[in-house]
Amino acid sequence: MKFSAVVKKILSSSSSPMTPQEIRDQVKMKHPDFYGTPSHHRNVEKGHYKDLDHALLAQIYSITGTSNIFQCDKSTKPMKISLSKLEKPLRRPMMNSERPSIHRASPIRGVNYDAKIKEILSNAEKYHDAYYKAETFRGPSLYFHQRALATRHAPVSLTHLEYIYATLASWGMHRMGRGGSKMQSFEIFSHSIQALKERIAEAQTFDFHEMTYTKWAILKEIFCSIRVMASGTSLVGNSKAMHHMLPNVIPPIDREYTLRFLRGNTNIRNDLETEWLLMKEIISQFFIPVASDAAFYSKAEQWIKRSRDYPWDTSVLKVVDNLVIGSKK
Repeated sequence: MKFSAVVKKILSSSSSPMTPQEIRDQVKMKHPDFYGTPSHHRNVEKGHYKDLDHALLAQIYSITGTSNIFQCDKSTKPMKISLSKLEKPLRRPMMNSERPSIHRASPIRGVNYDAKIKEILSNAEKYHDAYYKAETFRGPSLYFHQRALATRHAPVSLTHLEYIYATLASWGMHRMGRGGSKMQSFEIFSHSIQALKERIAEAQTFDFHEMTYTKWAILKEIFCSIRVMASGTSLVGNSKAMHHMLPNVIPPIDREYTLRFLRGNTNIRNDLETEWLLMKEIISQFFIPVASDAAFYSKAEQWIKRSRDYPWDTSVLKVVDNLVIGSKK
């Protein structure tokens, strides 16, 4: 059972919303295997939390703040957590007039993430070999990618922004002629990033192991404020731009590989809020679970160290992306 399922089970058995502290106590009492885990002990040993209770509490805040299974009422302190309306059992059949309108549907409804996570973890070596044997991406696309990452700690510098801009162009984000995707002018792109200087610097300290509601909110602000694409869809271009600023928390996402692998199609509804939700869910429900697997994480770190052999393995989340691409080779 996953930790999110444990929290969901606890909330399902409660007649009223619960505080994180109340959920923690129920976990300790009824699900002791989820208390004092190796991850909790590591975080305490590293000084991230003062004791195991606080490590568990942080995990509760993280899972309830990043999953649409839960609803958090922050009008009280401590906040009260309940199941979202979509997760609550129905008391009676819904009338047509009561059904949610179609535009409220989850942007990735029906995706079996568990199966996709298992596929990647079970075939990591195979897909990694396939990715590098294909030698699909070389030349400018690799050079500018590496340079953009190397200069990211000066996130609004002209050099860094020019490298990101060049990377996206070499990755096919700007098509010449009438059709295809189009990027904004460099001036528009650069100006949008300048206004996000402090947010980007803060987000560069994030770790995908320790995402919280507040951290996701900061990433959303960045995603919704970047102006890199002139064409209708923002998800692909924005994720690729953000990846080169925040490689530890944002992977590059595209239609042909990411969406086709996860959803079986390349459709994106052109709506900034919907595209943000889609990106967040893909990262939180697929990329982070894969990257958090202990055996995979160790393997990815070894590949990253062998940069001459595996130049595209530039972060753990990029390794996951490479395996998704390798699955299609």
